[in-house]
Parts: sequence; structure tokens; C-alpha cells
Amino acid sequence: MLLCLNSEWQGCESPELERGARDVARELFGDTPHLDLGPAECDLLGARDGVFALDCVAARFRLALHELELAAPARVFTVAGTCGAEAAPVAYMAGRYDGLGAVWFDAHGDLNTPASSPSGHFHGMVLRTLLGDGPHEFTDHIAHPLDPGRVLVAGARDLDDAERDYIESAGIGLVEGWPDDAARRVVEALRSAGVTQLYVHVDVDVFDPAAYGDALFSVPDGPSMGSVAAAVHAVVDSFDVVGVGVVESCGREPGAVQTLASFLIDSGLWPAD
Repeated sequence: MLLCLNSEWQGCESPELERGARDVARELFGDTPHLDLGPAECDLLGARDGVFALDCVAARFRLALHELELAAPARVFTVAGTCGAEAAPVAYMAGRYDGLGAVWFDAHGDLNTPASSPSGHFHGMVLRTLLGDGPHEFTDHIAHPLDPGRVLVAGARDLDDAERDYIESAGIGLVEGWPDDAARRVVEALRSAGVTQLYVHVDVDVFDPAAYGDALFSVPDGPSMGSVAAAVHAVVDSFDVVGVGVVESCGREPGAVQTLASFLIDSGLWPAD
């Protein structure tokens, strides 16, 4: 498995994500060799075509995708700043595995377009872009968009109206909030979609803020870390997980990195030793 660090923060104007991503990578990777895309420095921070820092985040996407294609890993584990940094590893994996599925553990849908986004931040558009509907600076390089029927958003509690409409029209799976049987619903939805290889995205804002307070955009009334870990572990046990992304931890709360590492071990996404 290729370990990757992409500390891009410009897609949501939040420089603290640079520190947060590096703290998480340091805790998990230690001295293990990994692909480090370097400090996410960029002066191109103006909005263009409805997307803040579009030129910057698109250039970083192309760099990351190029590096992944050169390394040609069968599996990848990414620690990243914004959700937007998931564009490259998911696009790479979708090209490698026909019919790749994706489960998006996230309080948000990340399914806006430049026209529908309230903020213009790319991290709220990345999943829509991976489905083939996004800025051409990205979609021109995504040879195999995700199939919406093989995508499931789980834990969402803050969806825009345009995102809800798109979920319904495109046939994307949705486990909204966190019902008691969330683990069963997630596994059954992915299984019924015929998913074999799976990418698992974890935005730390999926957790209730009382359980994990280091998310960039916390949303109340979320699940405990233990209940999310149980659902993720059920996914790990049921599918061939070929990619993992962990994103948007800010690195501002003491002990948060260790708490997140414990979650990843409990969920089966990271080895215990």
C-alpha cells in the first residue's frame, strides 16, 4: 500500500489544515517512507469560474494524479488537508479498478457544482467532480468517473438543497444522519450495488463534535467515533478496500491526533502494530 500525504488547504481557505494533515501523517506514518506532495504553497488564491483558488487546487490535483500514476500502487492510504485532495487518489483508483465503489463518511455531501456552491470552495464539489460533473480543469483528467449507483454518502447532516436534488436524480445512496442500523444499511447498499473494490473516505466532521472536536466544519448531532468505527469495520470485512482517505483534521486540539489514530485502528483501516 502506498502511503500518501497531500496537505492542500487552499480549496477551503483554511491554512490550519496544512498542520493538521502533517500531524496525522506523522502519527500514523512515522518514519515509514511515503509520498509527500510537499508544502501546499500557492499564490493563486483568487476565485475563477465560481471556484476559489481553482488554478492552485487543479494544479495540485494534476501533480498528485501524475505521482500516483508513476508509482502505480494497487492500494493507497491518503492523509489530506481538504476533501478536495481526494480527487487524485479516487480518480486514480477508478481508472485502475472497473466499477470502483466509494463510501463517503462525511457530514456533508461534497456534491455541489461551481454554480450551486454557496462558498465556491472546491472541497464541497469534489465528489460531484469525481462523478464527472465539475470544473473541466479536473474532469478533463478523470478518465473514469465514478458510477453514481456505486457511491454512498453516510453520516450526512448538512446537505444543500441542490445536493439533495442531485442525490435523488443521480441515484446516489444516502444514509442520512446516523440510524441505529447504519452499519447494516451501509453494507447492504454497497453490496446491492455490486461493489467489489471500494474507496473509503473519512472526513472527521462525520463524528459528533463532542466526540471529536478537531474537525474543520463540525456539525452537531453526529455519531460517536465507536459507532462509525463499527460501520467502517463492517465495510472492511465485506469489501476489498483499495483506497482510504482521512481528511480535514485541523491539528488545534491536544490529543486529537491520537484519538483519530485509535479510531483508524478500531475501524480496521490502519494496522494495530
